[in-house]
Amino acid sequence: MLALSLVTASCASRKKTVAPTPPQTFEWLTANMDIQAEGNGMSFNDLSGQVRMRHDSIIWLSVTATMGVEVLRAKVSNDSVWVINRLEKTYLAEPLDSLALQLGVPLSLPWVQTLLLDNNQGVPPVENQTVQLKTFLMGGFAAKLKYSNIKLDQPTTFPLKITDKMERIRLKKQP
Repeated sequence: MLALSLVTASCASRKKTVAPTPPQTFEWLTANMDIQAEGNGMSFNDLSGQVRMRHDSIIWLSVTATMGVEVLRAKVSNDSVWVINRLEKTYLAEPLDSLALQLGVPLSLPWVQTLLLDNNQGVPPVENQTVQLKTFLMGGFAAKLKYSNIKLDQPTTFPLKITDKMERIRLKKQP
């Protein structure tokens, strides 16, 4: 009997079944980015940036060039878009639905978050994850974003200051 119980016990599987963990979502996200971008006949390989995001609420982006000079700042909320182009000294401040109509695309905050996170589940990027952005808005644009220094669920601020030295631009619907 003892030998039979030892043989049957030794044949039993000792592996435990582990249920998969659901993907981690976030309320707040702050991350740095290394950016490679091209569009409108130009290519940029030395850009960096920071993204701050409150899930389904607001996105703030800042893009800097060599030596830390900010070239672009954008803020997207559920109802509005603000973009500052410091290179051309222009800015855009439009209601989101108006901008979507002008561009002829279904532009929304969840769509922009899905684009930046490369998923529509609200799962944050992982350290050194690269996200490919491809869009044909405004003449074609493609970019690679490599995320680093990711911080989750730490509330942050969303600065956006437009100076009087900038000229407002208006976009026209593409044919």
